[in-house]
Amino acid sequence: MDEQTRASLHPCVAHRGWSGMAPENTMAAFRLAMTQPFVQWMELDVHLSRDDVPVVIHDGILKRTTNGEGRVRDLTAEQLGRLDAGSWVHPSFYTEGVPTLAEVLSLTSGRCRLNIELKGDDADRTLLAARAVDVIRSHQFEQHAVITSFQPDILIAVRNYFPSIRTGLIIDAFPQDLVSTLRSLGASYLSIGFRHLSPLLLQQTADAGIDVMAWTVNSPADLRRLMNRPEPFQICTNYPDRWLAAVKEENRRS
Repeated sequence: MDEQTRASLHPCVAHRGWSGMAPENTMAAFRLAMTQPFVQWMELDVHLSRDDVPVVIHDGILKRTTNGEGRVRDLTAEQLGRLDAGSWVHPSFYTEGVPTLAEVLSLTSGRCRLNIELKGDDADRTLLAARAVDVIRSHQFEQHAVITSFQPDILIAVRNYFPSIRTGLIIDAFPQDLVSTLRSLGASYLSIGFRHLSPLLLQQTADAGIDVMAWTVNSPADLRRLMNRPEPFQICTNYPDRWLAAVKEENRRS
């Protein structure tokens, strides 16, 4: 299998941007990921701010990745943007704030597709779905994004609000009824912990027309092992450079 074929069989998804090199879910991480032509997808996380603006941050609590206190939902989008969301990785990133989803869409438009995870830890999930979809539509990004969530009710809210946008379930398990659950949700995308990948899962999802993304694959050994699989699926990683190294290594071996 040549390098291009192997890469297209298992496309690279940059997890929260190039989060192995820059602070996760910041504009710096997204810009860095987009310096690599092989990164055609990025994954990111969305909460609502106090003023109901979709903002890009993983946790509902600010403490882990910013110098803020309390909940994301307690601050406006402008206040979140002024936080230091980068120094926890390196002092050079001190100017990185919490970006809005609109800012990320403007950055990536025409260059990269997005896997947009709606978190909804402490927000009105129907409102979260509507506000995220509104931003995606206002940027004409509907054909370049998939909305994913661990929460089935968020996916239902998205489809009720705008049925034509693509949705996907996130899960770290392989229950027997997984494909039927995806069908019942109208989901055409599955984001699954990579250890649950199996020939049976990949056959069932392929037969149902469901695309699969395996998360989060960071060790070179796991990346090489997955690159060897013949079935198509996306590989989500904090380290796009390790993904590329695995592609090249498997080509040398084959």
